[in-house]
Amino acid sequence: MKKIFLLVIVLISININAQKLHENGKYVDVNGVKLYYEVYGEGEPLLMIHGNGGSFICFENQVEEFSKHFKVLLVDCRGRGNSSYKKGVELTFDLQVEDFSLFLEKLNIKKTNIVGWSDGGIIGLLLALKHPEKVNKLVTSGANIFPEGVIHLDDMKKTVLDLESKNSNHENDLAIDLINLDIKYPNLSFANLNVIQSKSLIIAGDHDEIKNDHTLKIFESIPNAQLAILPNSSHSALIENASLFNPIVLKFLTE
Repeated sequence: MKKIFLLVIVLISININAQKLHENGKYVDVNGVKLYYEVYGEGEPLLMIHGNGGSFICFENQVEEFSKHFKVLLVDCRGRGNSSYKKGVELTFDLQVEDFSLFLEKLNIKKTNIVGWSDGGIIGLLLALKHPEKVNKLVTSGANIFPEGVIHLDDMKKTVLDLESKNSNHENDLAIDLINLDIKYPNLSFANLNVIQSKSLIIAGDHDEIKNDHTLKIFESIPNAQLAILPNSSHSALIENASLFNPIVLKFLTE
């Protein structure tokens, strides 16, 4: 099993237990699910969107520093962390984009900066495309815009088949849904990105799970975008290399 699948399964195991509820944690009803969120700091809003099988605890190395400059909004995506999941409804990026759009409306946030990691970066890009009026600056790390941008896509397909063969009691339903999300979606083209109005920073590790040329073309397709390839970094650059990731992102967001 390749690194990308180890990452997905490890994050899913974290998600099953969910993080401890913070004293200031709250729920909001959107799109048929309850999204759990926490808020740190004050000022201009900064929405941080996590990756596929995890929860917003992936940003634990960013929250303290980022909340000195922004009102940081941490949200568990549907079915992960402490947020609920609606079985029988296909998990897609478009569905999650509407989750976050409605979340912002419920909190009366008209416009926000976004930092999205992996699938969270995909959601950020789609929010900038579908709801440009709601997105100020956008940072993505390890995002792709179609499944073939992932290095080990074929192995992901094999992993789903294996999970399905061992799913007689439906214990693998969520894991299957999560991996299928990245096998089937998103389905954008590089040309679609030409209309993004948000000032954007595209980040990847120098040995990311997203193909290098795919990341480069995303950068080239967004008007006035910036690119940062972090040395000695994998798909999890924000976790393993926060000392480099954080100042680069903060400089972009505050300049």
